[in-house]
Amino acid sequence: MSGMFRSSDLTAESVVHALQLAGDALRLTTATTDQLSAAAAFLAKALAQFPDGVRDSRRVDAIERLETAGKAIGAEMRRRAFA
Repeated sequence: MSGMFRSSDLTAESVVHALQLAGDALRLTTATTDQLSAAAAFLAKALAQFPDGVRDSRRVDAIERLETAGKAIGAEMRRRAFA
């Protein structure tokens, strides 16, 4: 089974793509609404994996990156709604 993706592998890969999308202004502005929605959903799912109250420096950094990416995607979705 070494060549098969597990659900967690696909989710992790999708989160990486969402972070890349949010960090690249050109990709962010040219992404479809469906792509933005999917990216936001994967970021939210990843953020939900962190339990409240456990805050070591690596987790804080990861949470900040997820939140920043989510805010960038949300801002782009709001910009399009009012454009």
